[in-house]
Amino acid sequence: MQTKSSNAKKVNVILKFLRKIGTIRYIFIIYILFTILISLLLFWNITHKVDVASNHPKGIKYIDALFIATSAFSDTGLTTLTPSSTFNEFGQFLIAISMVVGGIGIFTIKLYIFQSIFGLRSNLFSNMVSQTERGSSTIFETRKMIKVAISFLIITTAIASMIFTMLLYFRKNDNFVTRPEDIKAFGQVYMPQNEIPYQNFSQALRLGIFHAISSINNAGFDLFGDKSLQPFYKDFAFQTVTIIVFIIGGVGFPVIYDIWRRIQLKKTNAVHRFQLFTKFTIITYIVTTLIGFCLTVLLEYTSKADNAFWRDADYGSSGDKIFAIFFQVSSTRSAGFSTVDYTHFSHSTILVHSILMFIGFSPVSTAGGVRNTTIAVIFLSILTMITGTRRINAFKRQIGKDILIRAVNVFAIASVLVTIFSIITYSTFEHPNQTNLTYVIFEACSAFGNTGLSSGVTSHQNLHIAGKLSLISLMIIGQFGIPQVIKFFGKEKTRSEHYQYIYEDVSIG
Repeated sequence: MQTKSSNAKKVNVILKFLRKIGTIRYIFIIYILFTILISLLLFWNITHKVDVASNHPKGIKYIDALFIATSAFSDTGLTTLTPSSTFNEFGQFLIAISMVVGGIGIFTIKLYIFQSIFGLRSNLFSNMVSQTERGSSTIFETRKMIKVAISFLIITTAIASMIFTMLLYFRKNDNFVTRPEDIKAFGQVYMPQNEIPYQNFSQALRLGIFHAISSINNAGFDLFGDKSLQPFYKDFAFQTVTIIVFIIGGVGFPVIYDIWRRIQLKKTNAVHRFQLFTKFTIITYIVTTLIGFCLTVLLEYTSKADNAFWRDADYGSSGDKIFAIFFQVSSTRSAGFSTVDYTHFSHSTILVHSILMFIGFSPVSTAGGVRNTTIAVIFLSILTMITGTRRINAFKRQIGKDILIRAVNVFAIASVLVTIFSIITYSTFEHPNQTNLTYVIFEACSAFGNTGLSSGVTSHQNLHIAGKLSLISLMIIGQFGIPQVIKFFGKEKTRSEHYQYIYEDVSIG
């Protein structure tokens, strides 16, 4: 009896401590501890492939293990090493687990397992943590949303895994070559004979599951070599399924739950209005994607450079190039897969894609960046100023000034952080004049947006440890979100104000 009472006291002490530090700091601490654990495992030789020449596991630096662990857990996809040639099946399994845990959320998974599988109820603090991590407006609504969204994502991942497995098993890809010296054309990558998925079911299944997990979590990791999805440049079926899967994973739990409720209520002929969040997420994604697509086509078509993407015969016909641009623009929102070498794009296009990655995708999802709803609120505020109206309205709903202030703060702080970390990363190169600043900004936006697209800066041998730490910091901030970072350093609860000062206007602009 004394043992039980002492254990209960210890639990109460721990719970009091957790409530004292707050949910935001608690989530952040657990995230950091999980990332460090995975980084130590990836640093361990048991997760590395055996070097053929020395017959010993390939050793890597700890900073690279930490970088990849952070990138996997934040579902970014930036890598300083090639996962397929560096890590064995166990190491790749750890990366896949990190993508799942980071994409769904540690506490969200815990709540889902407790309520859906074991039928157990969690305590109030656990519910509050889950609500903060992937939550809705109320704890009850959060529990329902988590159950529906995760179940749907599991089913989607299973279906996508089967489709990718079949495509890899039955369709021969000539871009996979068995000798490094045979790489002569665009998109070709070296892959050992026993790892080629064609007519190799176990390998096709392994690659199919990994790619499905990476796609649904918008992680951007792959096991197809060091050129992302360039070997699948003309495989439109593989690319199309990839686009569908990463869009589903990127819209966020609230949107999935809102659509599910619409379908359920439609069966009973009940009226259901989509939430403003859902409308903002879908419409902003479509609009920004269309703008990015049109700008990219225009910039590449009018580019005068001799080695420009549109002038390169290796990229096939105009139709092939238009589809490639559509895939890349869609991928900038958070997915991080690439079928084109970004050094072949013009600097103007790279800046446009940097902006798209900076915006990101939906809140309460695997995406990073400032999130598209933030941009939507700011845009509506500008529209309000232009039209001379006094209130911000959208879809017959009014948006409060507090939301606008928050959106502007998020945008301003994110802009400052990306600028500072870009400068730090750029300054760490041994010969910064030989490295284009545009590529560094692109890499920083990719890290902050948890996207994973790369122009080669991350894997550059001259990238200093300070530059890697800068990108690691941006990946963590992008995953955690600017509002949560602010709350981490500030106070989670707003202070009650017992007085206010006299109002006075200030001239701006």
